[in-house]
Amino acid sequence: MFDWFNFNIRLVKQSCGKEVLAVFDPSYIKKSGKKTYGLGKFWSGTRQRALKGLEIGCLAFVDVSSGTALHGVALQTPSPAVLKATGDTLVTHYMKIIKKYLKDIKSVSRYLVVDGYFMKQEFINPLLKEGLHIITKARSDANLRYLYNGKQRGGRGRHRQYEGKINLKAIDKRRMKCCHRDKHLEIYGGIVYSVVLKQKVLAAFVYYGDKKQPEIIVGTDAEIDEKKMCSYYGLRFQIEFLIRDSKQYAGLEDCQARSQKKLHSHFNIAMTAVSVAKVAYYLSQPPGERISFSMADIKMLHMNQLIVNRIFNNLDLDLSCRKIKRVYNQSLNFGRFYPLRA
Repeated sequence: MFDWFNFNIRLVKQSCGKEVLAVFDPSYIKKSGKKTYGLGKFWSGTRQRALKGLEIGCLAFVDVSSGTALHGVALQTPSPAVLKATGDTLVTHYMKIIKKYLKDIKSVSRYLVVDGYFMKQEFINPLLKEGLHIITKARSDANLRYLYNGKQRGGRGRHRQYEGKINLKAIDKRRMKCCHRDKHLEIYGGIVYSVVLKQKVLAAFVYYGDKKQPEIIVGTDAEIDEKKMCSYYGLRFQIEFLIRDSKQYAGLEDCQARSQKKLHSHFNIAMTAVSVAKVAYYLSQPPGERISFSMADIKMLHMNQLIVNRIFNNLDLDLSCRKIKRVYNQSLNFGRFYPLRA
């Protein structure tokens, strides 16, 4: 079987800048029938409920300088019945995917960015022990505590470590430093204790506009700047765009195969195709000349090129003629968002 991860990690190392983030996200895949490997009920973010179908765990890498994601590998999630038989949960299954590729992930990035679903001990702590820092989002009712910085009592016994639960509707801004403030948002941050993770974490409380309840971004690296940590979490959404483009323009959900190997190849071919298109048509351009990446535009270009070349070859038209060359370029740009320059 072709090693998709090895191919894609080499593409990442050749095409991305010095700052790279690893990101992970599962995605629901529509699938009918009864005999397909891994068929079961999985959560669909679009429909906001569990639906019959397949699921893939997508590991990708985000180039911070260009703000775009490249595919790493997509691994199919076993059906709930298989997971139950092996004693795994969905969370531990996802964690094992990251562990499988941990050495290569750490060769390009210190950080794995995931959404709030993954703020669980069984996912974060095993990866943290392996030296990979996690950036995620806490729930709106997260159980966080202030650290105690006062004078300790003398005598025997354990010293006081924490000082009260953080009221997320009214955090004590005297204890949290203001990391950023403008007319759109405010960020307060500091080290707090997470009861769920049973460890100290760096928390950034992000207030958007007039909202009184903050969004809470959490990281296991105490040395990173809070504002940078928030920007890293914002880049997590690039994997959503990668999956969307793969579904809409690369046929991610169009496979009719039923075996595990064929499904694995199809999922990775579709997502790798989007990555290769990004490298060829977006990252290959100088940063100042880049325009928005559009997989639809690239597909339209190649479709036009296929049809136009067939017509011009059959008519035996001479492209060295400037007038004919102009008509040729106009035909290539038919229906495109970002036309080629003449």
